[in-house]
Amino acid sequence: MSDTQSVVSQKSFIQEAILLLKQQIEIVLIHIVNLISNILGNDFPSCVLRRNLLKLLGAKFGSGTVIRGGSYFYGGDLVTGIKCQINRGCYFDFTGKITFKDNVVVGHGVTFITTEHKIQDSARRAGPVYGRPILVEDGAWIGANSTILPGITIGKGAIIAAGAVVTKDVPSNVVVGGVPAKTIKGLDN
Repeated sequence: MSDTQSVVSQKSFIQEAILLLKQQIEIVLIHIVNLISNILGNDFPSCVLRRNLLKLLGAKFGSGTVIRGGSYFYGGDLVTGIKCQINRGCYFDFTGKITFKDNVVVGHGVTFITTEHKIQDSARRAGPVYGRPILVEDGAWIGANSTILPGITIGKGAIIAAGAVVTKDVPSNVVVGGVPAKTIKGLDN
């Protein structure tokens, strides 16, 4: 091996080591932010502090957004509009971006999954991971213990019934529920 190849190899190794170190630091930061966030109460000062901690992970919040304790944020690619409310015990997977427009209400225990796997051959079906974004439009209400899957858009003023599993986009001003979620009825503006 020539001296030039040796230097290039060492440089590549150092770059990989730095990247791995950055990833590990980010994971530790995620766990610390979640731990501190979940120890806090649900009074106004705690909600403000929780928002500021999540901003360290890259989240962006509109004014008046409230985030209750007990939720887990794996990463921070979250953007909210104004006056959104995220209740206790939710799970956010940020392989893809999650966007809430204005006045979105998220019930207790809602799960947002943005991660998917490419399907491979039978030796191992779950292939490489990739993310698909979730968009929740103005005024939508997501009921307790619902699951929102990757790539979903929930329309303006839509209601997701408690326990629903949303596998397809939801139009504006409808109620959906069930597993998988189906339209139950339309709503007036």
